[in-house]
Amino acid sequence: MNQREGRTFFGTRSGGYGAMGGAQVEAAPIVNAEGRLAFLRRVYAWMFAGIVATVMGGAIAVKSGIAEQMLYWGWFPRILLLVAWMAAPFLLQKVRHVQTWNVVAFAAYGLFTGFVLSTIIWLAIFMAEQNGAHGGTYLFQAGGLTLLAFGAISAYAFFSKRDFSFLRGMLMVGSIVLLGALVIGFFVESTGYHLLISVFGVLLMSGFVLYDTQKVLRTFPDGEHVAGAMTLYLDFVVLFIYILRIVLLVAGGGRRD
Repeated sequence: MNQREGRTFFGTRSGGYGAMGGAQVEAAPIVNAEGRLAFLRRVYAWMFAGIVATVMGGAIAVKSGIAEQMLYWGWFPRILLLVAWMAAPFLLQKVRHVQTWNVVAFAAYGLFTGFVLSTIIWLAIFMAEQNGAHGGTYLFQAGGLTLLAFGAISAYAFFSKRDFSFLRGMLMVGSIVLLGALVIGFFVESTGYHLLISVFGVLLMSGFVLYDTQKVLRTFPDGEHVAGAMTLYLDFVVLFIYILRIVLLVAGGGRRD
C-alpha cells in the first residue's frame, strides 16, 4: 500500500452529531411503545437515505475523475476538507428543527461525505482490480461487515437493560487518543501501526454505536428523527471507514509503498 493511500485513511470524532459527538437534545417523554417504534422507523429510514446520498456522492466523484485528482492534493487542502466535513454537523444542528431545510441539509451533507470518502473508495476499487478481483470487492466486504457489526451492536443496545451513558467519558478520551494517533500516522510508514489504529477505531466506533443508539432510543423526542438519523449515520460511516482500512491493509499484504 503506498504513501498516498495511507494519507486518505481518515475518520475520527469531534463535537456535533453522532460520530461528531451527538446532537444536544432534551430527554424524550416516552409516550407509548407504538409511537416510539414509529419514531425509530423514521430514524432508520432517514439514516438509510443518508447512506444512499453518500454512495451517490462517492460514485460521482470517482466516475468524474475528481477522486483520483484529490490523491495528489497537498496536506493543506486535505486538512481543510476534513475540517469542513467535521464542522458541517455543527451547522446542521442550526436547522434540525426547520422542516424541509433539515432534510435538504442532511442530503447535502450525505453527498459531501461521499465526496470526502471518494479517495479511499477509488483506492479500494484500484486495489481490487490490481489483485484481479471485481472493483467493488473490498467495498462490498467492508460494507457487509459494517452492516453486521452495526446491526448486532444496535440490537444489543435495544434489548439490553443496562445504561450505557457511563461510556461517554471513555469514548471522548478514546477519540482524543485516536486523533493523536492519526496525526502521528502521517509520519509513520508501519503497516502494523496503521492496522492497530484501525482496529482501535473499530472498537471505539462500536462503543459509539452502542452509546448513541441507546441515546437516540431513550432521549430523542419524536420530532428529532432527522437528528437521530444523522447521529447514527455518522457512526455508521466512520465505522465503515475503519473497517475498510483494515480490509485494504490486509489485502495489501503488508505493503505501504
